[in-house]
Amino acid sequence: MAKTHSKKNSKVTTYRKPLNLNVGVVIFAFIFVYLVASVVIYMGKEEVHIYEVAEGTLTDSAYADYTALILRDETVSTADTTGYINYYIRDGRKVGKGDLVYTIDETGKMLELFDQNTGESSLPSEDLQEFKAEAAQFSLSYDPMDFAEVYDMKSSMQSSLLEYVNANALEELAGQLNSQDTANFVKAYAAKSGVVSAILDGLEGLSPEQIKAEHFDSSAYPKKILGSGQGVESGTPVYRTIQSETWHIVFPMKEADVNRFQGVERMNLTVKGSAQELSGPFEMYIGADGNTYGKLTFQKYMIQFVNKRYINVQIHVENLTGLKIPQSSVVYKNFYRVPKEYVTDGKEFLIEVYAEDGTMTVQKADALTIINDEEYCYLDSSKFKAGLHVVKMDSNDRFQLSQTVNLPGVYNVNKGYTVFRKIHILEESDEYLIVSPLDSGISAYDHIILNSDMVAEGDIIYY
Repeated sequence: MAKTHSKKNSKVTTYRKPLNLNVGVVIFAFIFVYLVASVVIYMGKEEVHIYEVAEGTLTDSAYADYTALILRDETVSTADTTGYINYYIRDGRKVGKGDLVYTIDETGKMLELFDQNTGESSLPSEDLQEFKAEAAQFSLSYDPMDFAEVYDMKSSMQSSLLEYVNANALEELAGQLNSQDTANFVKAYAAKSGVVSAILDGLEGLSPEQIKAEHFDSSAYPKKILGSGQGVESGTPVYRTIQSETWHIVFPMKEADVNRFQGVERMNLTVKGSAQELSGPFEMYIGADGNTYGKLTFQKYMIQFVNKRYINVQIHVENLTGLKIPQSSVVYKNFYRVPKEYVTDGKEFLIEVYAEDGTMTVQKADALTIINDEEYCYLDSSKFKAGLHVVKMDSNDRFQLSQTVNLPGVYNVNKGYTVFRKIHILEESDEYLIVSPLDSGISAYDHIILNSDMVAEGDIIYY
């Protein structure tokens, strides 16, 4: 019987188990990676901070020195003839119409007689007291940075002294003149009443509306101090008459001041170098050069500054109260400016929008209204292209979107995402602003973005 042998297969194949992924582990790993990435991104990114709006004021209430210009109701009188002038009214004194103001000696004869007869003259005690008071006032207001004032004071006092002497000696010396000398001796009388001064600078009669920036350059308008004994030409200015107690101080407005002084109707100021404080009505206006100037009007103390044209003053304004916000919160946004008559009763604009196929639809857009703007409302320029037309309700009138303005605002996050709100700035410092609660889009206790450069409009904010 034949034997049957079983044959074993010597090749062995290893069985591989199929890869079974645990879904829970995959999800956990994904979440872990996401969390790690989020933490890394968060740690490397500056945090967005929220600021709660509150009422407040800025700490500084006084501004730095301003160089101001004094304007008065002045009339300049000219010499009637050529000769040597002698004044008979002391500078800064009031005269009545018809009072003797000066004489002109065409030959110089009267001047010779004065020199012969007044060398040993003395002043009455009351006149001497006035000189002492004037010197004391100058000493208090003296500014070492303006040494030219010393020469002005010296010339003014010399002229005043001669006028005192002339007034006392005129009647005595008139009798010593013969008929020929008298014919060459001209007396000039005041044509109108007022305060008289022989200090001239060429700015007499200048009105606030004529002011330009160049008028604040004192070197371009030097003082000319006339005094007794000087030679004058016929027709040249010899004195001015100030007819009114009303006078003005005008100063150029800095850009920041225009906002700060909005609504201010009265101001207090201190004159540098003295304890003199003045208070008067205030207004801003546009000068002849298109720049903005501030003007204060006063009804007294004119005589104390009769020979001053330029003075340094410090303006005092009560701290304005409003909503206090940080400078870092402010963001600027472009808006189209549209006349207010195009706003519907629902405070919206109706805008013609064209599709690619040429069909036109009218869309509505919110109108940003500003209380202190009586002519225009504003439309967000990021939502519509320039060249589109806004249409007037129940009319065929159309207005093309073109001109834009950059308006200040903040990002309000009361609803959890950033919304631009317009603000009206009243005043500002390096770190904070005071904004009007009446015509700004925010209120006290609103939440706004502190670091506005970290976000964009419409961002969701978690806080």
